[in-house]
Amino acid sequence: MARVASIGECMLELSGADPQSMALSYGGDTLNTAIYLARLGIKTDYVTALGDDPYSDGMIDQWRAEGVGVDMVIRAKGRTPGLYAIRTDDAGERQFYYWRDQAPARDLFTFPEIDAIAERLFDYDYIYLSGITLSLYTPEQRSRLHEL
Repeated sequence: MARVASIGECMLELSGADPQSMALSYGGDTLNTAIYLARLGIKTDYVTALGDDPYSDGMIDQWRAEGVGVDMVIRAKGRTPGLYAIRTDDAGERQFYYWRDQAPARDLFTFPEIDAIAERLFDYDYIYLSGITLSLYTPEQRSRLHEL
């Protein structure tokens, strides 16, 4: 059976029409793909960096419950994941607002643990990432990704 490593960013998501009653969940394109693959029975691990906060703990718990592997998630001390909010107007149009400049996933390829993770990636049949993932990184970090 194929093994997939999905590399990317998951953020806290606030959504709803009324700012006073927004619901909290988690989202990100590469995470969504990892969850869908895991639901299909494909061994999938998520590669990212999160903080050491309770929201990051909640993300990891949810991923595990979905069958997504979390052994390659770097936990950055004193950091928190990115956040985005979705506001939906009366016509159903969505607007997105992001707070992610300091998210640890943006620094994934600068953490010392990334070398050990990179070695493990050779055991996978597929490595999945997206254009959104690549847009998170500086040119130097993209070069580092390519090296790894």
